[in-house]
Amino acid sequence: MTADKDFTFEPVPSNPPIVEAVPTPAPDFTASANEDENPSDTAILVGCGLAGWVVGGPFLALLTALGGNWAKKKQGPFGESTRAVGRITAAAGKKAKDEKLLHKMKSSVASLFGGRKSRCEHCDCEGQNVNMH
Repeated sequence: MTADKDFTFEPVPSNPPIVEAVPTPAPDFTASANEDENPSDTAILVGCGLAGWVVGGPFLALLTALGGNWAKKKQGPFGESTRAVGRITAAAGKKAKDEKLLHKMKSSVASLFGGRKSRCEHCDCEGQNVNMH
């Protein structure tokens, strides 16, 4: 096998592009941090109560909701965890409000129990047992 070894290396002229660094202003985290630092009482009660309900039922839900309300102003791990649960619950509530999930849930439940009768795809029977086909 013979290979064509007739190649050369030539330096490529390099004119590096001139890039100007423009400093960007530092983001202002203080406004959102202060707003989210202390979540509402409702968010804390709902978040802690829901966690208690999942773990131990209605009695523990009541106990954790009241305990979360007590611990929200405390310093240390209990206060921090309670405020974190409140922030998570507030964010979930805001997202649900943005997505209009309550309205969607109400309309789906209303469609289940509503007075509308479905039509059979195979015939014109209305409101009867359509599984007979």
